[in-house]
Amino acid sequence: MRNQKDWFIEKAVVLLLVLLAMGSVLWLLVGSVAYWVKHGWLPADTSGWVQALGALLAVAVAIAVPAWQKRHEIALMERQERRRRIDGVNAVLSLTQHLMGHFETAANKLDKNLPSLIHDPRFEAMKALARVSRSCVDLDLVVFGHEMVSFVLPIKSAAIYAVQVAEKPISFTLEYEAVAAEYRKRVKVLRAQEELLIGYFESLERY
Repeated sequence: MRNQKDWFIEKAVVLLLVLLAMGSVLWLLVGSVAYWVKHGWLPADTSGWVQALGALLAVAVAIAVPAWQKRHEIALMERQERRRRIDGVNAVLSLTQHLMGHFETAANKLDKNLPSLIHDPRFEAMKALARVSRSCVDLDLVVFGHEMVSFVLPIKSAAIYAVQVAEKPISFTLEYEAVAAEYRKRVKVLRAQEELLIGYFESLERY
């Protein structure tokens, strides 16, 4: 698939060829009129009119070409900016869905009422979630653009909680239930964010 730069170059080349063709036709017309006037086939002032017309056309082209180029440069920049925003939304949406899925899985594992074990699978689930979340803790707020800051914050907040809560072993079922409830709160926030991001993505695609 051609990129936008190739498209712009192709249009510029086509326009240049059209202008060259128009220039050739104009000079052919001027030369022909001069020849016809010289042989008395046209009135004597005809060549002057043709030259005046050619000068007007040259002025019009000199104005139109830069204007056309500027308009298409602006259109190209707008398309590139929209593509950047779409890519940013896609990246944040993927992170949101990825983290949300892991939080939901961990919450379901913590709900199980198990006897105290040396290697409690519930705590192992907490540590697994912490490992997954650790990459999001140091996520730059503006890495996906300033408009994505409000969406990156909940991701960082959830990730920080997952890492911190897994630093201390838990001994009682009630503690696991409290952590599971907090995980589900984070899932709820991330799911609402997912819906907003999908709507935002669709609006950018329609634009």
